Amino acid sequence: MCSSELSVPTSAHVDVARTLVRTARMLDRVDSGLTLPQYRLLTLLDAGDERSTALAERLAVSKPAISTAVEVLACLGHVRRRSDDGDRRASWLQITDAGREALGRADRAYAERLAEVTGRMDDPSAFVSCFAAFASALDTDLSERRAGRRTPQPPAYRPPAPEGARTA
Repeated sequence: MCSSELSVPTSAHVDVARTLVRTARMLDRVDSGLTLPQYRLLTLLDAGDERSTALAERLAVSKPAISTAVEVLACLGHVRRRSDDGDRRASWLQITDAGREALGRADRAYAERLAEVTGRMDDPSAFVSCFAAFASALDTDLSERRAGRRTPQPPAYRPPAPEGARTA
């Protein structure tokens, strides 16, 4: 079971952040057929059609960056554009069957790599359970931020002063 004692930033949070960055780098090296940005984009489109401007916002990238990514995915046959009847300047994006197949291959490749690592743990199911709880909290946080209901932020983490250092 996951501990609920770490609601204020600690050095453990720094360790988790660094591990998540290392994990992203590990997954980036997996031969999944997609880059991580392409994977993120297809994952969002798999949940439903989306306007490119909304995707750029959700992925926290610029509109030109999303346009470039979409162009590559469209050339690969993974994404289809369709015009917005109400706004000629906008277009809707949808994942194609080929895109779903590519996403499925990437899902399997990433899951296999993660299983290799979690297989080295004493209790991989506890990790998966805690990470599922983290994913749920992340989804809640994102929904609240989108709705403008930002949750109060805990105080910033400050590492302990080295021994013998003067504190103000």
